[in-house]
Amino acid sequence: MAPGVVACSRRRSAVWASIKDSADGFLVTAPANVRYLTGFTGTNGWLLLGAEGALFLTDPRYEQQAAEQLGDVPVVISPTGLHDALAQAVRGHDLERIDFEAEHVTVALKEKLEASVEVKWVAASAAVETQRRRKDPDEVAAIRAALAVTEAALEEVVAALTPGQTEIEVAADIERACRRRGATGMAFETIVASGQRCALPHGVASTRCIEAGEPVMIDTGCTLDGYCSDLTRMIWCGGAPDRRWMEVHDLVDRARAAALATVGPGIAAVAVDAAARYVINEGGCADAFTHGTGHGVGLEIHEAPKVSRHSTDVLEAGMVLTIEPGVYLEGELGIRIEDLVRVTDEGCERLTTLGTEPMLRGTA
Repeated sequence: MAPGVVACSRRRSAVWASIKDSADGFLVTAPANVRYLTGFTGTNGWLLLGAEGALFLTDPRYEQQAAEQLGDVPVVISPTGLHDALAQAVRGHDLERIDFEAEHVTVALKEKLEASVEVKWVAASAAVETQRRRKDPDEVAAIRAALAVTEAALEEVVAALTPGQTEIEVAADIERACRRRGATGMAFETIVASGQRCALPHGVASTRCIEAGEPVMIDTGCTLDGYCSDLTRMIWCGGAPDRRWMEVHDLVDRARAAALATVGPGIAAVAVDAAARYVINEGGCADAFTHGTGHGVGLEIHEAPKVSRHSTDVLEAGMVLTIEPGVYLEGELGIRIEDLVRVTDEGCERLTTLGTEPMLRGTA
């Protein structure tokens, strides 16, 4: 669901309040941040915030779309580039300093800005992302909807999974199943890894054929109304699961549960990671957990907070994040189990509805 005019206005006010004491304007160029502050879903648009309000800059392709999506925000259309539109917009205004998004402006673009608009340009870090960390009810609803599509698609594809299919075919089936249910796209390239390839944490789908009596890791997510989902489950395709594999699966699931039980407002993200890592360490697989325990999810598949051994983030109510510990033993096996959770005032809510037990296909 697209954010309403009131919600976007409130978001812009909050961002400007964090900037206004040091700058005369703030230029937002990252597409996800522009969408968050305006509802604009096109691919070429900038937003300029200032004391006099907001101004949206785009090209003629999006004139009608911008008029429909931006409500009462003034729109400047430029066929010669957004930097020209910016120069036109600020001409005659007494601006001395404009901040820009440090993480999203290239050196080349900064040079264009400096040549087009004679103000002091200052890099600002994560002003919009700081606001995006905490999801409002509409955002949580959109993430839930995307997750529901992903879960249903995964269940459908796993139910039809047969030996002889390639990993790429399974990934394509998942995307089709998501699209049929209304997904506007995939949140990232679907991971389908079978057999010993499960030991690749980011083993994107290959031409390998899935064989009977082996595991499959599927990590997938779709986008709906701009918001992402993320889900990883383990499948055993044909025959009874290997005992060692089941033992490690149980270890990873207990690590997931321990991390989830730690989540809550005011909790350091590093403590959540430590809870999962402790279980895996005690299970003798300390060196096989090679990534962080989770990350925020929203308009982008990787957002703040970062849940890892090196994180400095502190959890806040309203954050939505993954909990996804894993064990990867090269040449043997790899297992990851991933849930989406929302931080609440009391602790956390598990948004994922699928169980975490192995999804068995064709088990004797």
